[in-house]
Amino acid sequence: MTVQENLQIGANASKNSTLTLVFLATLKGIVGFYSGSIALIADAVHTSLDIFTSLAVWVGLKLSLRSSREKFPYGYYKAENLIALFVSIMILLSGVELVREAISGIKDPAVIEFQGLALGTAIFSAITTYALFRYKLKVGRQIDSQALTADAMHSFTDIFSSLVVVVAVVGSMVGITWLDSVGVLVIALMIFRLGFGIAKTAALTLMDAWLDEDSIVRIRQAVSGITGVNTVEDIRLRRSGLVVFGEITVEIEGEADLKRVEILSEEIKSAVKKEVGNLEHLVVNAKPVKMAVVKVAIPVASMVEGEEEAGLRSKPYHHLGKAPYYIFIELEDDAVKNWEILENPAASLEKKKGVKTAEFLKEHGVNVLVVLDIGEGPFHSLRDDFVKILQLPDDVDDVEGVVRQIADLNVITSPTE
Repeated sequence: MTVQENLQIGANASKNSTLTLVFLATLKGIVGFYSGSIALIADAVHTSLDIFTSLAVWVGLKLSLRSSREKFPYGYYKAENLIALFVSIMILLSGVELVREAISGIKDPAVIEFQGLALGTAIFSAITTYALFRYKLKVGRQIDSQALTADAMHSFTDIFSSLVVVVAVVGSMVGITWLDSVGVLVIALMIFRLGFGIAKTAALTLMDAWLDEDSIVRIRQAVSGITGVNTVEDIRLRRSGLVVFGEITVEIEGEADLKRVEILSEEIKSAVKKEVGNLEHLVVNAKPVKMAVVKVAIPVASMVEGEEEAGLRSKPYHHLGKAPYYIFIELEDDAVKNWEILENPAASLEKKKGVKTAEFLKEHGVNVLVVLDIGEGPFHSLRDDFVKILQLPDDVDDVEGVVRQIADLNVITSPTE
């Protein structure tokens, strides 16, 4: 099912829950008033608070159904996480209310009339609330809704609230009036623990924390096993309501041509979807394996004979096609491994010097070209062959100076002539 279908299922479940809670709150309030059961009246108030909580979850899920807009390009999905945080606060307030009930019961034990009616109502409430808890939990897990799951756990605490009433009525029947107060205190501690847990999860999710660390390990293993993927460098996932947005950076073997990257991206997305439910969007950043040896070409004014390192002291030439010579340098980890100077066969041509020079450079397997200016023809010719073009600095006297700065040179992204 699509995310929109899941959101609609969750919204329907919240609506059904709200109607059920309205019925229970009304029933417990009426019976509590006529029987004189303070615990049953308090439970009715507690259930009334739950109506607003369930209604809030419904509103949050309905908001999430809205289409993304310019102001909210990632949609309204986080409304559900905000509601989950609100539900956790309501759970904590319910715990405070139960503690107040316990203290009040210890100071002033209540005498319950129509004990059978009160007991039957409390038991019916516990059974109905349990069924409601199972229903919301099933739907919440089915659609992976944090807010609906939190609301289900809230309903789970309401089961104990109804059981407290059962204990209170039974205690009243046998003359032990303090049992309900002790039970309320125990339940309140459980509610506080549950409320803090849900609040922590909701807050971390709103801050884009990814809580399922094991899934990252599984994704890394799955993607690394795809043919053509060398390493998985980075995985970033964030939850937004029901959906998950992600970004993954991989290093691929061979050339990073567009068709190959597209095919690998689809395989990677499929692998991630198997590990992460409701994946809405995944950005795949694919880059080729970093070459151990890079071949750099720099236009030079003349060929220097003699000493072994003399070529690195050659003066750079500022024109691509008119340069009489090119020095080809093999760099390994930014250190010079080998170099040679060759005559530029296109320098003596009257036309298309730049394009012919680009072909000459490609024939010699150049990966990087350092040049001051470059025309449209040679620029596109080299870029189509994935040659990186760097800007030759003005403040260097020789090739050696260029090599020292090569890691910091600006990339030329469009023709300069």
